[in-house]
Amino acid sequence: MAEPISTIRDTKKTPEEIEQERLAKIKADIVEEDSGFVEMVETVKLLQESGALEALNSAIKARGDITKTFLNEWRKEPMTNAINNMMISSKLLTDTKPEQTEQMIANLKNAAKQAEASAKSEEIMGMLAMMKALKDPDINRALRYGMTFLKEMGQTLK
Repeated sequence: MAEPISTIRDTKKTPEEIEQERLAKIKADIVEEDSGFVEMVETVKLLQESGALEALNSAIKARGDITKTFLNEWRKEPMTNAINNMMISSKLLTDTKPEQTEQMIANLKNAAKQAEASAKSEEIMGMLAMMKALKDPDINRALRYGMTFLKEMGQTLK
């Protein structure tokens, strides 16, 4: 007859056995996904050769200081002004139809080209020529536009 069990033995794995199992699993994973592993090793080599790996490690070690500096700079008035201005500008862009923006840019390019050509002229424009130019419907329209724009801007500055 068999002898009865009188003691319970602990079957926990030793640290060496756990390490061996982990190594075996890593080896199996490398064999199974060898191309990904090789690419990862190549990437690490390239980072090491370029010095980027050291910079990355240093940045990770100093992440607390970097975050603190970044947040301190982010909270300063010029940065908050820039963020607020970008948000307001983006509202302007979302309210404006793309066709309007495209047409305005095309008009600005054309006007700049014509103005550049006119600026190269050596002809002196006197007061009489300016008065005569006011009768041109295009000039008059542009002046009305500019004057209305300036008037509205001036009212907001009160």
